[in-house]
Amino acid sequence: MALKKAVKPKTKTATATSNERGRRQSHAVRLTTGHQDRKIKVPGIGSPGLEVRERVLNSALECFGAFGFAGTSTRAVADRAGVSHPLLLYHFESKDGLWLKMMESIIGRYQDNLQARLSTAGTVDPVAGLKAFIENFVEFSAQVPQLHRIMIQQSTQGSDRIQWLIDGYLRASFENVCGMIRHGQDERRVRPGDPARLYYAVIGLAGTVLSVSTEFEILTKRNVFAPEELQQTIELIFDFLFVANDHAS
Repeated sequence: MALKKAVKPKTKTATATSNERGRRQSHAVRLTTGHQDRKIKVPGIGSPGLEVRERVLNSALECFGAFGFAGTSTRAVADRAGVSHPLLLYHFESKDGLWLKMMESIIGRYQDNLQARLSTAGTVDPVAGLKAFIENFVEFSAQVPQLHRIMIQQSTQGSDRIQWLIDGYLRASFENVCGMIRHGQDERRVRPGDPARLYYAVIGLAGTVLSVSTEFEILTKRNVFAPEELQQTIELIFDFLFVANDHAS
């Protein structure tokens, strides 16, 4: 889906950015690697410029996911990516520009994956469409668990960035999924209830456990990213959303 016109978030002053760099630089560089570090793939990667962009976008995802927008500086992202700060600014201009490009890359890839699944499942059957949405959301959230944390951060802060996300991406997805839920309810194949609340219940069931993966693993001794655990998450959401006959199918 093409990005709709939206007002880009306001940029901070040079003084505020400079102060923030000094406060936050060391935290982002000390991030450790692990199963939570998922990679953004830039189409056509191969040239030095694209390789730099990929490294910076991956480092931005790690930093924004861990420390939020206010807690991340462009200098810290550059240090983590192993590039100079001027080179990062050459490619992305500002922290706002870096955040926007990172989100465009992640959400664009998510939408491409979803459209591929929907084209296979078809859009006539609401349950098939919803199952494709759920499977894609769970699997993509496992690949990029930082996305759920970033979305929560922006929603709780009420920034211009969440409005940009809603206008450019989220509203169309929300309305499409709620429409499938209503269609399934009309056929008595989806549980009754407010479609909007059911939509966010699905998002919560899928995203929360992945965003607190360390806590889950310590308490359960299970890796939430393991294929069998992801399938259990999908089955749990199916059990929640669909009536028995359609879940069995």
